[in-house]
Amino acid sequence: MRFIFLFYISVFLISCKKTLSIPVQEEVSSDIDYFGLKKGNYIEYNVVHIIHDDEVDVHDTLKFKIKTLIGDTFTDNQGEKSSKFYRFTWNDINDTWKIKDVWSTRIEGKNAELVEENQRIIKLTFPIKLSTSWNATVLSIINPENYVYSMINKPLNISTYHFDSTLTVMQNKYYTLVDYKHQTETYARKIGMVSKYYKNLKIKNFDTLQVKKGEEWFYTLTKFGQE
Repeated sequence: MRFIFLFYISVFLISCKKTLSIPVQEEVSSDIDYFGLKKGNYIEYNVVHIIHDDEVDVHDTLKFKIKTLIGDTFTDNQGEKSSKFYRFTWNDINDTWKIKDVWSTRIEGKNAELVEENQRIIKLTFPIKLSTSWNATVLSIINPENYVYSMINKPLNISTYHFDSTLTVMQNKYYTLVDYKHQTETYARKIGMVSKYYKNLKIKNFDTLQVKKGEEWFYTLTKFGQE
């Protein structure tokens, strides 16, 4: 009888362990797809960059194309496996892509990280849950920036594409008499970032149309695939 009792207890404990661990692993694995970190993945964007400086009467708008590409893996300066993250700009004269930057990117523990301009930014954190917040710059020397998931698992149409599942990260939303900041990035499952909205402005009297100084960035996906 003692043997039978111990046998059923062992089976029960093993079953409980599996029940507790498997859903967590599957959830995190599925969420990682949003970062699109797979060798050969590329995304092309139409980019609009607006520069404001009212003191010198400058309100310039630049329009161009950017392409990102996930490259080979390598061991970074922290001894961890990372992937090269290439950024290209479109050369209208030669109709070719010209390399602009080589950054790095990785999944480390529960975080999806991108090293941009030598600063390591935590772009996403897992598992993905609505209203989850994190300090995106904790691994860099930039001032603390708290990101939060504002929308998750939402369908979205961009350009000619329909994405069944996207999430949006609210990176900044700040509005005062003289400051206006509104910054978001949207990611599609198995693709990566599909759009970016960035405004960091000095304004007059709570009026976002009376801009004294600052800049705006808008990225919109136009094409993606595998190379």
